[in-house]
Amino acid sequence: MGNLIVRYSIWQSVWIQDIAVPLAVFLLFYFLRVPLTEGLFCLLRKAEEKAGKQPKGKLERDFGRPLRILLMGIGIFTALSICPAARSAAGVWPTAEKCFRSFLVIIPAWGLYRMADGMELENSLFAKKLDLQTDKALMPALSGIIRFVIVALAVLIIAQEWNYSISGLLAGLGLGGLAFALAAKDMLANLFGGLVLLLDRPFHIGDWIRTGDVEGSVEEITFRSVKIRTFGREAITVPNSMVASAPVTNFSRRGKRRVDFILCLEYGTPVERVKTCSQKIQEMLSERDDVEESSIAVVLSGLGDSGMNLMVSCFAETADWMEYLGIREKIYYAVLEILEKEHAELAFPTQTVEIRKVGE
Repeated sequence: MGNLIVRYSIWQSVWIQDIAVPLAVFLLFYFLRVPLTEGLFCLLRKAEEKAGKQPKGKLERDFGRPLRILLMGIGIFTALSICPAARSAAGVWPTAEKCFRSFLVIIPAWGLYRMADGMELENSLFAKKLDLQTDKALMPALSGIIRFVIVALAVLIIAQEWNYSISGLLAGLGLGGLAFALAAKDMLANLFGGLVLLLDRPFHIGDWIRTGDVEGSVEEITFRSVKIRTFGREAITVPNSMVASAPVTNFSRRGKRRVDFILCLEYGTPVERVKTCSQKIQEMLSERDDVEESSIAVVLSGLGDSGMNLMVSCFAETADWMEYLGIREKIYYAVLEILEKEHAELAFPTQTVEIRKVGE
């Protein structure tokens, strides 16, 4: 009877130490995982409100589930650490430590992977700093690159934790990368050209640009090429390497377009009438809201073969091509009306007549 009592006491002690206490510790972490994470994010929201910022809940969406699973993992590891059977079993505890350290690498990598989503990047401070919100075509490619880097770093750290030699792998990747670079140098040139365009931002989607012999509106920007719609509605795809290495003229960023033309008045027009036409044209341009007043110039620029050249120059307050055409047309009509009222005639171009003898 005494032996039975002793055995029962030993079994009860072993059951409490190896099962009951570790299970209680795990259940404690399990049931506290949700209140702890919600309390943490509640404190973060209050801190944002005190700083005058509107809480967006991005961290809670991206790291909420990984943090809850992290608390469960900590609970399992703590339960094993206080379990005598687990610590005394051959090879169990070292393996558990390696698994836990790998787990600590996976959790932040998981959260960062979720944060690198295309929609999240589009509304992030990173996109605002680089002014990428308008270039939605870049977001999926940029998201893929960031996610690949996160996964690659996590795999390399975990492999090193499990005593796998990564030097041979890196050397192999170096040789393979060299061979790949030689075989696909044009593709890599376009890729790096896309990165230059991403960082430098010489234009956005919708801008009217000229690069090399191509001029038109930018419709699409990828890490391989830029798609440009020309004035004749042709779609031209220009490789990024060519765009990055050639001068780029962005007409949309100048904010204004120049209206510049020459009025050739007939010789014999009275000088006072020429001066009156010049003055009235200048007054007409000054009264227009769509013309920059400080840029107006109406001057007699020369005496040509056909007549007196009256130069008219100003800047229209628009960068849009169609709106510019409308403003320029209205200016032309107004100038013709002024010339008609002042009875000033435009000269015809001088024609050269060549007379040849018969037989020449």
